[in-house]
Amino acid sequence: MAATVDSGTVRERTSTLTGERVRVYRTVPARVIGWTMVAGAAVLTALTAVDLASGAGGGLAWPVALVVAVAAAAWALFLRPHVELRTDGVVLANIVTDTTVPFAAVEEVTDRWALEVHDVEGRRFSSWAVPVRREWARRTRIDDFAETTRRRGSGGITAQGVADEVQRALQRWRLDGGQLTAVAGEPSRVTQRVSWSSAAVLALAVGLLVLAALG
Repeated sequence: MAATVDSGTVRERTSTLTGERVRVYRTVPARVIGWTMVAGAAVLTALTAVDLASGAGGGLAWPVALVVAVAAAAWALFLRPHVELRTDGVVLANIVTDTTVPFAAVEEVTDRWALEVHDVEGRRFSSWAVPVRREWARRTRIDDFAETTRRRGSGGITAQGVADEVQRALQRWRLDGGQLTAVAGEPSRVTQRVSWSSAAVLALAVGLLVLAALG
């Protein structure tokens, strides 16, 4: 689920969260896929080294490019993305962007397609790291309430569960005296920045693949 931003340009004014970290969310499937890809890249590296040692290997360009590309994709797509909940806001770290949403700017938290945070200006920010839970089998009406009460919180990290936790943290922040304006009297706003480290890693991987293919 790619991150989406509704119409409107995100303000560039810095909105730094100073509250304590509550929790960082990453789904188990994403971690499994990511580390499996890294393990696959490591195996490919070992096989390439064995081929070179035996004198049967060809050039290094393509194997090295493939290893780097797989490891980079694993990190950028599955291991880096996360949601960080803090006592005064939430950070959505997606593939190449980091979005900081202070609670002072939050209008609503939803979970229709993924974890989605709506700000007071009507924009929507979604998380790649916390998708909506997919139901592979249709549940009966009779089991709906029983399953909800029995398995609530035991189905792994899902958009609904994280949205509930963000909503509770938001309510605690408001009950503790949180205001809709910053200390200086200006509205607190959402900030979104490019993660240059992730962009650089992906660009390097693509560049190596192109060079290896041309070579």
